[in-house]
Amino acid sequence: MLVMGHPQFQTQDDMGLGDGIPPIPEWQLDSTSSQEGLFEFPGVEVDETVMNVFIRLRNVFQLTQRIPLTPTRLHDLTCFVIHRLLLSAPDATSADASPPMTECIRYAIVLYMFITQGPTYFSHVVIFNMIVNRFMHHLGRLELNRRAHDSLDVWLLAVGLAASAGTAQYPWFTERARVIASSIPLISWNEVLVYLKSVLWLDTPQGQEIFQMHWNAILNGQNPLGLPRLTACVSPGSTGPGSI
Repeated sequence: MLVMGHPQFQTQDDMGLGDGIPPIPEWQLDSTSSQEGLFEFPGVEVDETVMNVFIRLRNVFQLTQRIPLTPTRLHDLTCFVIHRLLLSAPDATSADASPPMTECIRYAIVLYMFITQGPTYFSHVVIFNMIVNRFMHHLGRLELNRRAHDSLDVWLLAVGLAASAGTAQYPWFTERARVIASSIPLISWNEVLVYLKSVLWLDTPQGQEIFQMHWNAILNGQNPLGLPRLTACVSPGSTGPGSI
């Protein structure tokens, strides 16, 4: 998929039935963690497939607060989620007919999973650039709808900052992150982190550092440096049939 730029395998359904990449066992479990303080989507139009992935993925991340995912299990989850979301994405000729929020969440989750997976072997520059560009396009569409900024906007821009670091797209995301930080307003990284955790967040040793460096610069009135992008790729030892 990293070379061809599109998914190579189908995915099984949420219960693990059918052909293709299977979901991890945690995908099928209901979260018993507290949902208090988590972001909801009242009045926001989001495709059912994308919303299902978002909710189930957030449940998995909530469960990891008690039992962390192993690197292999995280890799398998990443494969499943990315394939599921890209397989259900509309083609280029009809993408703009889909609600912009749906497509923003779709591509933000894909990028977030790549970032969270972390570096291993094969470069993902081709598919990563393609997804970042699609993400930017749909964020631009979303901006045409005037609305108050909220935690979802913070999360979307946080993903964009981390995903575009070291590229020509980075200033585009920093400009919008400054606007949102001023609009809400945001004063410190700790405030940003509260917003991120309310939307979709997996606690990993390197996760906070990846996002914090960009927001610290923005909130301190500095020019973010566009630090080199992390390379998220194939993890050895995966048990799934559809390695990224």
